[in-house]
Amino acid sequence: MERNKTGSGTRGPKSKVTQQPPDTFIALGAKQSSSRDPDSKRNVSSISKPSSSHLQASTSKGAPERKREASSSNLQSVPPSKKIKNNIPGRTPGIGGSGNSSHIPDRAGPAVAGTEPWEVLVTDCEPAELFDSVITCVNAGNTDKAVSYILGAVKALRGQRFKPCKVLYNSILLVCQCKGSLFTNEQVVNAVVSSLRREIAAGFKSPNKGNIYTQILLINLLVNAFGDVLQWPEAFVKLYVEDALGDRVWIDNPYCKPFVDNIVTAFNTKQPPKVLLTSETWLSTGRDTSSPLTVNTLEEDEAFNEHKVLVDNWKIKVFPRYAQVQEMVEKISLEAIQEQIARRQQPEAITKNFVRFLSTASGLVEIRMLAASRLESWLHNHKLMKPAQELLAYVCYNCSARTQRDIEVVAQLSKLRLKSKPLVNIFNNCVKEMVICFPENLYPLLKYTIYNELSNARNTNNLVVVGAMFQVTPEASADAFADICLELLLNKDDYLRSLRALLKEINRVLRHDFNLLSVVHALLRERHEITNLIREFEFRDRMFFALADLVCMCMLLCVGPQVRDAATQSKRDVNVLTTFQNQVSNIQREAITWLHDSAVRVFRPGQAEFVHILHKILFLAPTEEYYKVDSWPGENERSLFIRLASEVPLLQATLLRILLIGLSKEHPMGQSDVMEVLDQLVKRVANLAPDCMAPLVMDKIEIVDFFFNLCSYNYHENIILPTGYNPPKLAIASLYWKSWLILLILAAHNPTTFGSLAWNKYPTLRTLMEMCITNHFSFPPPTMMVGGESIDDYSSKELQINALERQSILEFESHLAAASSSSKVEITEQNSLLLPQLMELRPKGDARKPPPNVLEQLRVLNATHRLGHLLCRSRNPDFLLDIMSRQGGTAHMPWLAELVHSSEGAFAHLPVQCLCEYLLSTIPTEKLTKHGQLLTHLRTVVSGSDPQNACEVLEYLLRRLTSIHASSRIQAIKGLTLILNPNDDTELNNVNTGTQWLTQFIPMFPHLSAVRPLLVQFLRQALFVETNPTHVSNYVRFLSTQDLDETIPDLLELVLDLASIIVERSCITSHILPGEDMQTLKALITVFCLYLQRARQPTDETFPWSESQDQVAVTWANGEQCTLQILIVHASIILLTYGPLENFEYFDALMNTWFPANEDHPKAYLVDTSEEALLVPDWLKLRMIRSNVPRLVDAAVEKLEAPQLVLFIQSFGIPVISISKLLQALDKVTVMDPKLVVDSVLDKNYMIQLVEVQNRRGATGGDTFVRALELQGPNLLDDEEMDISEPKKPLPNFGKCEMEPKGNVSIVNIPNILNNIFSANYGGSKNQEFHSLIKMISVNPKGKLMVLQHLKVATPELIQCLVEMPHFTTILFKMLFTKKNLDENSLQIAQFLLTNMSNANNPIATILTQFINGSKIEEHKPSKLVKKESSDLDKMMTEMSTLANMSESTENLGEKLGKLLMKDDLKVEKTGLIVDWLCSIELEILNPNKQKNVQMELLFSKKSLPFRPLLISLLLQRGSWSTLYGIVINLLKGNDLGYCPISTLDFLTALTHSPKLWQGRDKAIPKHYHSEDVLHLNANQLIVLVNYIIEEAQIHDENWEKNMETRISLLLKSIGESAEAVVETLLPHAQSDKKCRELLLMLYMSLPSIGKYLTNFNKYQFASTVYSKSSSSIVDVISHTILSALAATSRNKDWPRKSQELDLCARKLAATHPELVLRQLPMLAGSLRGRAQYEFPVLKSRGHLQLFGQVLGILELLQPIIFEQNSSLCSILDSFFLLVQYHGNAKELTSILNRIVTFLQNWMTKDVKAALKYLQQHGQLLNELQLSQPSVRPLLSSVSLPMQDQNAPNELLVGTATPPVPEPFPQQWPAILTALQSQDILLGLQELDHLTNKKPQLLQHVAQYLYNSLDSPNSNIRSLALLLVVRLLRFNPKESSEALPSILMCLSNKNPDVVASILEKLPELVASMQEHAKLLLTRAFRLGVQSNLNANSSIAKSIALLSLQYGC
Repeated sequence: MERNKTGSGTRGPKSKVTQQPPDTFIALGAKQSSSRDPDSKRNVSSISKPSSSHLQASTSKGAPERKREASSSNLQSVPPSKKIKNNIPGRTPGIGGSGNSSHIPDRAGPAVAGTEPWEVLVTDCEPAELFDSVITCVNAGNTDKAVSYILGAVKALRGQRFKPCKVLYNSILLVCQCKGSLFTNEQVVNAVVSSLRREIAAGFKSPNKGNIYTQILLINLLVNAFGDVLQWPEAFVKLYVEDALGDRVWIDNPYCKPFVDNIVTAFNTKQPPKVLLTSETWLSTGRDTSSPLTVNTLEEDEAFNEHKVLVDNWKIKVFPRYAQVQEMVEKISLEAIQEQIARRQQPEAITKNFVRFLSTASGLVEIRMLAASRLESWLHNHKLMKPAQELLAYVCYNCSARTQRDIEVVAQLSKLRLKSKPLVNIFNNCVKEMVICFPENLYPLLKYTIYNELSNARNTNNLVVVGAMFQVTPEASADAFADICLELLLNKDDYLRSLRALLKEINRVLRHDFNLLSVVHALLRERHEITNLIREFEFRDRMFFALADLVCMCMLLCVGPQVRDAATQSKRDVNVLTTFQNQVSNIQREAITWLHDSAVRVFRPGQAEFVHILHKILFLAPTEEYYKVDSWPGENERSLFIRLASEVPLLQATLLRILLIGLSKEHPMGQSDVMEVLDQLVKRVANLAPDCMAPLVMDKIEIVDFFFNLCSYNYHENIILPTGYNPPKLAIASLYWKSWLILLILAAHNPTTFGSLAWNKYPTLRTLMEMCITNHFSFPPPTMMVGGESIDDYSSKELQINALERQSILEFESHLAAASSSSKVEITEQNSLLLPQLMELRPKGDARKPPPNVLEQLRVLNATHRLGHLLCRSRNPDFLLDIMSRQGGTAHMPWLAELVHSSEGAFAHLPVQCLCEYLLSTIPTEKLTKHGQLLTHLRTVVSGSDPQNACEVLEYLLRRLTSIHASSRIQAIKGLTLILNPNDDTELNNVNTGTQWLTQFIPMFPHLSAVRPLLVQFLRQALFVETNPTHVSNYVRFLSTQDLDETIPDLLELVLDLASIIVERSCITSHILPGEDMQTLKALITVFCLYLQRARQPTDETFPWSESQDQVAVTWANGEQCTLQILIVHASIILLTYGPLENFEYFDALMNTWFPANEDHPKAYLVDTSEEALLVPDWLKLRMIRSNVPRLVDAAVEKLEAPQLVLFIQSFGIPVISISKLLQALDKVTVMDPKLVVDSVLDKNYMIQLVEVQNRRGATGGDTFVRALELQGPNLLDDEEMDISEPKKPLPNFGKCEMEPKGNVSIVNIPNILNNIFSANYGGSKNQEFHSLIKMISVNPKGKLMVLQHLKVATPELIQCLVEMPHFTTILFKMLFTKKNLDENSLQIAQFLLTNMSNANNPIATILTQFINGSKIEEHKPSKLVKKESSDLDKMMTEMSTLANMSESTENLGEKLGKLLMKDDLKVEKTGLIVDWLCSIELEILNPNKQKNVQMELLFSKKSLPFRPLLISLLLQRGSWSTLYGIVINLLKGNDLGYCPISTLDFLTALTHSPKLWQGRDKAIPKHYHSEDVLHLNANQLIVLVNYIIEEAQIHDENWEKNMETRISLLLKSIGESAEAVVETLLPHAQSDKKCRELLLMLYMSLPSIGKYLTNFNKYQFASTVYSKSSSSIVDVISHTILSALAATSRNKDWPRKSQELDLCARKLAATHPELVLRQLPMLAGSLRGRAQYEFPVLKSRGHLQLFGQVLGILELLQPIIFEQNSSLCSILDSFFLLVQYHGNAKELTSILNRIVTFLQNWMTKDVKAALKYLQQHGQLLNELQLSQPSVRPLLSSVSLPMQDQNAPNELLVGTATPPVPEPFPQQWPAILTALQSQDILLGLQELDHLTNKKPQLLQHVAQYLYNSLDSPNSNIRSLALLLVVRLLRFNPKESSEALPSILMCLSNKNPDVVASILEKLPELVASMQEHAKLLLTRAFRLGVQSNLNANSSIAKSIALLSLQYGC
């Protein structure tokens, strides 16, 4: 090794190693590299001694790039402040560059000519004593001495360059560690810097002689000393620059890294990601920005990591030290760099260290500018390539185009011409990073690059750079590119060709991964900043066409190689084509949006230009339009490119924009042009293949309306049609039908949205759809003729529609002609211009017949676009299935066959229901027809792998099994047999109609498990409709094998259905159950037995049992129990009746379940009530008796009672054995209770004969029963058993003329009459017969004898009937068995009858007993009173008989009876009999025509008669209307006849409710029913009625109010138009008489309209009474409805309008009837609660604040009576004060607060005590509020706060009430009044409108001026005056009477405009003037009838507004 050799120059050869002195302690490591070869490494040897240096070995290079990890990249640039020269001989700068000048020693040697300033201060000291000396001086306060010692140490250390003393540098280190602040001394810093400069200078001269460790020591002394100093000296930067531009002696050393990192922060340089320095591949994610300035090898990285651990432990702070002197730093750097450049003129002289320093300082803009200008040469210099690449990365990463210098840097970078591909890749990576870090760099870079590309001196890397930018930021790049394109297009030169080429090249560079949609969007986006430039551009049209051309080119550029391959190859790549179509469709959408939104406004094209561009964008223009600029695409690709770009789906947004273009008046394109474009476009798109994107996806229903608006006919705006004429809605016929065809295509492609809408709402479109489905293009299609309609019906209907249409068009054209020309030309069908072109626009009307050419177009369209195929394929909704279901299963559908035939074997698109229907309904003519193919298809579907398809097919066929038509069920069976048959030779004609499909084919079906639920479901339903017993039997057998292993609920459903069949379809079950093999019966018994076994098992499951009474809980003797449906129990027992079944265990098990042999039978209990239920009813017992099972018969007969036994033996079909058991049981019962058995037999003879017949059949028994019937006499029923609750039948209503005189009465018929009366089988009128009998007995005494004679020989049956009919017998016996008729014969007859009665406890026996006992006078001597009564009774009977015998009429007899009843001494016992007589004889009770009528006295006298209600009731029932009306007139004569008011009112009330009046009326009472006036009383009669009511109240003094309430309804029903007379009658007595006042109050509550008659009466007197009254008022419902609706604030858009309407109604009601509205105060208080707490925006937006204002307005109208209701008023005001508490400071609340203050002042004026007591509670709130709301201060003047004292009570002091101060008139009020009195009052009205918007009360002062202006000929004055009148009426509805005359005059005005203005405001006027609503509406109706004015809408709105208050 050549260790002792030294180099001859400053740079030694690579093989030379620096010779180290033998006693030098250094770390092992590599020697620093020379400036020529910085990458070389050399190993340095060290002397191996124990006292070796403590420093670690290090390479001289020291991984310089990695020590900038902590460098600051976020520091702001600070302008430099100083300028300093570098490396100038003879100058030694101090701190900050301010040191004294002195000569630097020569580089050749250490000797110097002079000394530096710090050297003068040097004090020498021994190294071992240095630390102690310094510390001693510092402690002594002698800092200068300590500094001099340190300076001496530094000087000594500088002299020991090659062999530093260990003791010396250790002492220095120790001093720096302990007293680091000493090293911040200026002289110490100068000394250290000077020493470092000497070392560097020495290093430059002879690097092998230097010692880097001295420099490391000095630098780290500075780092330690200045670690906490914020701003470092400038000398450090100079020192760094010198070393960086030199050989980087210490900069790259890792132990100097803390110092270097702090210095580097001065440049604000951001370090680029490491990937930019190490790789040519750029990654956009996961970038590491902590890279050093150079790229190192792996060995250097490992060495650096070792040192880094040690350096990091020092924890030196790194942060900006030169933030305030940026300008100085930049100057220092620039001067040093320029000096280097000036020194090294040749590029080869530039060193790597220089370039690396430029990278470090690239945070400075001037450095970046300098570097960018020289980068190109350095990048191509092989020696500088690597650092130049780093410099490029640093420049790009730190460049931001925020300053002009940086824009110049970008311009320089764009001019770089790089020759090698790696350099280009690195440059692209740097450009990408520059764009990402600073997006503002994108636009200038792209602009410079594109401009360079379009220039003559084109750079080859331009497109690569552009492509790189589009890759990294596609959206921003597209936007910037669009700006550049627009800038070029605004040039006078045409750049279209160049831009097309540029687009093409960019697309090529990006390999067709170009987001052209973003480019188009950016190109077409409206830029307001250049809009004016474009408008003023002289080549504006050229630019418009150029943009459209670029858009079309972008769509063509989307056709990349993959798209071409996917489109041309046989196997299409659907994903590629879908992406392509999506991109092109969206580009089209952007272009159409541009044409609709901004193109017309910006470019202002003409119609031709606009239409041309629209066609071009939609690829409807000729092909040469797309390649004429530059002949691209080429000839070979043109057709393919244009075809692919044009055949893309049509987006919904595109279609909508085109429609809006047609509808817009701004766009220069007509309706026909737009419709033609849409027609071509939709037809082209509809023909696309559906394998990619769906071609026409639409879901906005508004498109339909747009189409019809587009085809509508619109006349010119200047044409004025006659007033009142409503022109018809017309459409241009050609466009109308073209719209239908387009909508048909949309419906076919969108069946769920458009298809469903068209099918349900548009009959014409539905007709077209049915034509396409059925392929029948004639009107009407065959599928529409259902329900008996024919073609003639449709033709006649179409003719009628056409006639009306032609008439309306001619009328419309006549009006147009009259308005457009002065000549009056009559428009006829011959000269009409519109008639052949227009038709009515009624898309939702009846289906119209299309013209022949439209039908032909529809046929062609259906063939080319397969619309019928698309419609048939739709399953949701299923149009085809809907047509089939509408046709019905049995209808002939020839179109169905054509549909299936036209499918060409593609049956998959047709619903399986259609295929099945075709299979069933069509008979094949040949064996190999469509049927075979269809059958094969269906069998394939059924047996395929998808069970869902099989379920669909079988579901349709199985559903037909449940049809009620037998033919449909037979077809279903045939279809099932064909489809499920595994053999292929079966045809439809030869199919067996049995259930072979179920018994043979279904078990072999592969998808049986999937179909089983459907099969079970439909078979269960089919059981209820199938009539073929064989089918039912097979269904039952199949079901009995299914679901038996399921859970109990599933099994229950099956068992319930089977039970229903067994019980309810007895005809079918009786045929299928008793078969030969009993298989069906066995199957059913098995199912029921298994179910019962499982149901009886204990389980925890709960079943969803029904809550009906059909459930019973069955309990067995062994303790088992379960809940069953009673129907299952009955069905189980019925199955047992078809037994017995031998050797069948389930039968025995079922028998033992219900009828165990040796146990008690099970019992049933109701589930809900736990009452015992009847398990086996009688009908089921009868079936059991008819069975052949002995146990069932015994169980049925066992507990039968006598009536049941008697009933059962009369039944037919009972076997002889069962009859014998019944007769034997009957004999047993007869022995036990013969009477009960005999009583159960109605016809004994028949029963005896029946037993005989049964004995002849072989039955035994019944003898005892027969003997009992023959021997047992009839017994009378006890009184307890008699049904005495039977009401008496009404008496016959025959007149007096029907009564015969006594001479004509024949007593011979008495026996027959008696037999008829007391016969149970008589069908005539027994009442009439009985009256005849009574008449005979009364008239002829022989009649009694004949009756007695007949009773003497009465049979037991007759006696029994006498007992059973007491209502006849009692009257008859009372007349027969009297004391007068007492004789031996009568006694014998009475004893005979009494003896033959089994029970003496009945009324008849009582009469007979009394008669017999009365004959024994001696034994039973009566008292004198009894004798007198008996004698009187006898006398009375005798008198009546005498009267009857005389030839007097029954009228006299009635009078006599009435007089008897009127006697005061008449006893109770006689009263009933006389009343009965009177009721029997006197049919109408009385005749009111007589002057003195006893019956009138009897009914209506003031005498209290208890039987009077009965007589009144009979009168109402029997009396004719003439009689009743006569009574009414008599009662209401008014002559004080002395009638009882109670009876009179009861009679009148009952008369109005008499059923006779309402016979034939509808029983359902309508919602708005008003009671009819039945009595039609006049005013005088009403007054009498009122007097009766008051008189009744005076009689009943206790409960008179309640009675008066009941009578008020009668008064209301009869009051009619006489309310005024009634009020006038009551008013004079209302003040003094309480009853009159109460009646008047009740009348007012029920009929508020009488309030207008109470003008002289103070209604406020009974306001409190109305408020507290519990009875209802008719206004209660109305007021509650209105106020509830007003309080129910809504967020709907129409709520403000509706709220105003409700407020108007409420205000009107409160102003008219305040006493009645007062009753709703509690409800108002409740509705306001909980609203004030809302936040103010919510309170305002949701209408709560408005509600508070409205309620306050109602309260104002209720003044002053509202002040009497303190409780409710305080509750309402609480909500208002809560509102003020939460939101009192809001300005919007000021007006409400002012009104509250006024309201409270009024309250204080009315009731100061109550008001101030309430205000006392809120005084604190008012006090706090007075600052923000001064209006509350008047309240505080009455309520003052006391002085606060600790002992004083916290209460308020009450002052005096302050009345409200009237609000003064505004200042402009005199001017307004003057204007209103002038001729031109418009200005005054306008000012008044503005003023009264918030103060409507001012209108009351000028109301008359407003009324006078209503008929003004000036429309503005008239409308404004009417608006103010409505506002006045809304504020004060009481003004309606004053406004009425003016309103009526306006309605009668001859000026139609005046009338029209009133009609326009009619709803508000009617609502405000409801008392005159009838008059106003009648006048408006007459106007509508008699004039041409349209009053319909006004009347309808008025009625709707009035109905609002009824809740309608």
